[in-house]
Amino acid sequence: MRKFKPIMKTHVLFFFLMVALLAASCSTIDDGDYVKPITLNEKIAGRWVVNSVVQTDESNSQKMPLTNLLDFDTFVINLNADEDQRPTTFSVEGKAPTLLPLKGTWALDYDYTKSDATASHIVLNSDAGVTKLTVTGVPGADRILEYKFTRTVNGQPFVSYTYNLMSAVK
Repeated sequence: MRKFKPIMKTHVLFFFLMVALLAASCSTIDDGDYVKPITLNEKIAGRWVVNSVVQTDESNSQKMPLTNLLDFDTFVINLNADEDQRPTTFSVEGKAPTLLPLKGTWALDYDYTKSDATASHIVLNSDAGVTKLTVTGVPGADRILEYKFTRTVNGQPFVSYTYNLMSAVK
């Protein structure tokens, strides 16, 4: 009988340890209600006024500021959304050269930040066709949106325009 007492003590100790662990795992902390994740649509939708426009020669990476030339400083883009923050229509205002279509519908190629760290695209659909804008800066606390419009010939980029925009709504 003496050989079994140390084993019994170990089993009893193990039993009480397990009961204590089970009791501790029964948490009653309220984690709150479910909230939908924030989409890029919510961050990008709105009225955007130009901060700067830079033209880049894609063959040699030479840059040229265009903001104060050819009325680019009047550029405004409205990216409208419905009550559920889904993209609807867009319109472009100002006297800047018409590099982008003036009106139509818009969408994002993916509603959330991509896990593979590739850039999202704003897709503008208009009577003139489809225009893709590469998002290079997502609005956050600073409410700055940046995207790049690239022109190509035979699939090769030759010039791009980087628009840095600030939210018109404070």
